Amino acid sequence: MFALSAGCASRYAGAREQAVAARCALAGSPACGGLGRSMSAQEIILAHDLWRKGAGGAPAGLAGQTDGNAYAGLDLGLAQFADSTFTGSSFTETKFNEAQWSACHFSNCIFSACSFDSITIMGCTFVNCTFEKARFRLGNISGSRLTDCKLNEVNFEQGSWSALKMHGCTGRSVRARGLRGEQVDFLGSNFEQLEFEDTVLNSTM
Repeated sequence: MFALSAGCASRYAGAREQAVAARCALAGSPACGGLGRSMSAQEIILAHDLWRKGAGGAPAGLAGQTDGNAYAGLDLGLAQFADSTFTGSSFTETKFNEAQWSACHFSNCIFSACSFDSITIMGCTFVNCTFEKARFRLGNISGSRLTDCKLNEVNFEQGSWSALKMHGCTGRSVRARGLRGEQVDFLGSNFEQLEFEDTVLNSTM
């Protein structure tokens, strides 16, 4: 178990409220006082991609949703994911830049050639997931856990980690420059070609 700081808890609550509001605005669901039906996770994700590309749609987020679909070439920048579960979902060449993920669970998911620049990930779990050719430049990951995940050609340049656990993870060519982290645990993990430059983890200062 982990405890979110007051600041993280506040950001998490705000992200979840924004996700719910965006979902209701799109769906007009009865739970939110509207007349329409609730949208599926896939519909919300695809609508957000259209909005980002200026082709219609609407900004949206996921709250309490489930997903197991395959996506490619999407722009999910600024997307809000909260309290949602992804099982077997796959994302290829997808942008998650400046997105916010809170209290989500990912299992058996694949992220291939995706960018997570300036993403904020709080209180999420990843089990048996694969990150291939992924970039987390300026990404902020806190209170989260990766278990039995594979990381191949992943870059965490100038990222920030707090209370991050990577247990039983494997991979090759994991790089970072200017990474800072506290309470980071790599229990049982083994990475080939681990290249950390100007990186400070678990500092006692």
